Amino acid sequence: MTRGVDALTTAGWYEGRDVRDNALSAVLRTVALVEPVADGAAWVLFPAAERALREFHGLRLPPDGPGRDVAATGCVIDPTEARHALRPFLLLGEATGSRLFPFGRTDTDALLAVDEEGRLFAVDHGGRWQLGDTVREGVAALTEGRAPHRVAARRWAWDIPPMEDGKPLVNAVRTALVAVYVLHHRRVFSARELRLTVTTLRGIGGEAVDRAVPLPGGTLEENAAPLAATMEELIEARGATTTGAELKLTVRAPRNATVPLSSVSCAVRTGHSARAPAMTELSLSAGAGASVGRAREAVRSCSEDLSRYAGNPSP
Repeated sequence: MTRGVDALTTAGWYEGRDVRDNALSAVLRTVALVEPVADGAAWVLFPAAERALREFHGLRLPPDGPGRDVAATGCVIDPTEARHALRPFLLLGEATGSRLFPFGRTDTDALLAVDEEGRLFAVDHGGRWQLGDTVREGVAALTEGRAPHRVAARRWAWDIPPMEDGKPLVNAVRTALVAVYVLHHRRVFSARELRLTVTTLRGIGGEAVDRAVPLPGGTLEENAAPLAATMEELIEARGATTTGAELKLTVRAPRNATVPLSSVSCAVRTGHSARAPAMTELSLSAGAGASVGRAREAVRSCSEDLSRYAGNPSP
């Protein structure tokens, strides 16, 4: 047996454990005693949480040694211990796209919750954390002192070398289309447009253009020049110019995309640096929910692909 399972066994857990009556009684107290919130939100029990509580409720686990990566901590598995954290776990659920139900509390007063996929999460003063892909894995991580995974938004950025033709807008469009391809290839989402924003760098720096430009069918090379020409026309129609202005192309999720992948986006900027106006910056952003599960792996793959395109080592 592993150390984590040894700690569980010592605490009274065994294969097939089912404390149904005690667990459901604790669930009822959790739901009934929660403080009301303005929008009427309440705890809702779902199958993964019920299974986890019936298997683990009532256990008190001590630390299993000093800790492998971080300080080990014990925990008590009782949903009433975290019932007052409705708002923080609602916000976490909105970010990940998966509801949570309170699960317990650690010896350091971090609050625990399990989500609809059976993953174990914690919220404390230091932030929001995923402890494991399963409750058993998460509890073992706590008692053994394995480093948790922070649930937080991330951003990567790369400088793209100027292309031989020396046209910053064309370079930016080509780079944005690469981002469109990568996001589609990695099954994040299929973008349908590029958002063009032109900000003048004189005076107060007002936005001269802020328009969505639909993506036509065809290959990247076929689309780059026509899209750049369309954007040039939009810019000129507003009496602006690509000189002395920041050009930004944003690749966002379509309206039917769901969280957490809908929080992912790419942006390409050029003209924003006075010292190097032809420099192009490519960035990838992902919300907190995209830092766990399948979304995390998809975003990581995107960052590696875009890093290779930029000629940089993987972040």
